[in-house]
Amino acid sequence: MLLVATFIIFYSEISKVSAQASEEEIVTTGYRSDGIINIIIEYLPKGWTFRESNGFFIIQRTDSILVINENTLNVPVEKKEAKNNRIIKNGKKAVGKIIIRYEDKWDFLKFQEASLNNSSVYNEISLLPEKIGISQLKDTKLSAKGNTVYTPQNDQDKAKIEKYYSERKKLENKIVKTPDNNTQKYSLFIVSKSGCNDDSHIVYPDEASVELYRIISFINEICGK
Repeated sequence: MLLVATFIIFYSEISKVSAQASEEEIVTTGYRSDGIINIIIEYLPKGWTFRESNGFFIIQRTDSILVINENTLNVPVEKKEAKNNRIIKNGKKAVGKIIIRYEDKWDFLKFQEASLNNSSVYNEISLLPEKIGISQLKDTKLSAKGNTVYTPQNDQDKAKIEKYYSERKKLENKIVKTPDNNTQKYSLFIVSKSGCNDDSHIVYPDEASVELYRIISFINEICGK
């Protein structure tokens, strides 16, 4: 919290002297009345914009990028120049963008209610295989990578497994999503990020991806995550 307080004081001092603005010219209403939001806006790299739209904050790069959809985990190692040329030749235009939904800042009670609800749901999910009767169908080899896999031995088993996934989905829909970050006045939920390198995309120029992740990292830092 010391970091947050320091940034807010710093921002306040800048606001006092920048452009010799009058009180009427300094935006202090709506989301701009939130000191942390203002710090995030001031931090954005050149060529990035911040706007609000119907309950969402949209952080977007003004210049377009090129992107290729591919499984980057299985792409052979290649030199940067060769990779860039391939993206320039085959990539599609896109934009770097972070979409964040916001709500009034959660209080302690709301976090507590979500925690109790989610603990109950996760417990129900953990008991579901035994309840439906598929625990013995767990495939040890296929489950080695983290996700539990159930392999049916007959049609009856198949029906049970289908019921398990159906019931599990219903329970998962009851899980309350908690905020990814909190500012002075808002709770933030990162909805999506696009126009960046990840497991299924590569972009050009690479700097666009670096900037996007740097913004997310800064938001986590300034919000105290």
